[in-house]
Amino acid sequence: MTANKDQELVLTGAEQLKAIADPTRTKILQVLDDRPASAKQLAGLLDMTHGKVGHHLKVLKRHGLIEVVEERPVRAVTEKLYGLTYDRLRIRLSGRSDSDPLVFLFEQAAREVAPAAEQPFAERRRLYSVRMPEARAAEFAERLETLADEFAASSGVGPMFGLAGAVYRTSVPGGQS
Repeated sequence: MTANKDQELVLTGAEQLKAIADPTRTKILQVLDDRPASAKQLAGLLDMTHGKVGHHLKVLKRHGLIEVVEERPVRAVTEKLYGLTYDRLRIRLSGRSDSDPLVFLFEQAAREVAPAAEQPFAERRRLYSVRMPEARAAEFAERLETLADEFAASSGVGPMFGLAGAVYRTSVPGGQS
């Protein structure tokens, strides 16, 4: 469960992208998407030391991705449970940056994807490069964005699914006509 349902977090800076690009932090965010958890619980689930998990939690908190959602006394200390600050993430970088948002999108999808044997829709993958007028490509991009927003608005029980998509200009030689 997330801390704030129907809350979209828009990532606008390269540092935020770096914060979620780390594979350990990606795993932490995936766990917290299911339910709030303490550093100790995360350490056990991820087979890491409490100190390493604590470091990653500080980075995620500093960039506004997680927050303390509950504090409770456990023996002589106060245990903090962390939760997500968002229901959906969107990347929106403008201008020049040391991180290319499109490359980041697909690299992040590669970090999150479960092994091929666990994929239920293997026959539904597509990758195309086609020639078309820019205005037509813009229409496809708009339709894809609408579909992605519909996907993001779906919530419920069951396994976690991801969607990565973009209409982009390729760097294939002879790509201009």
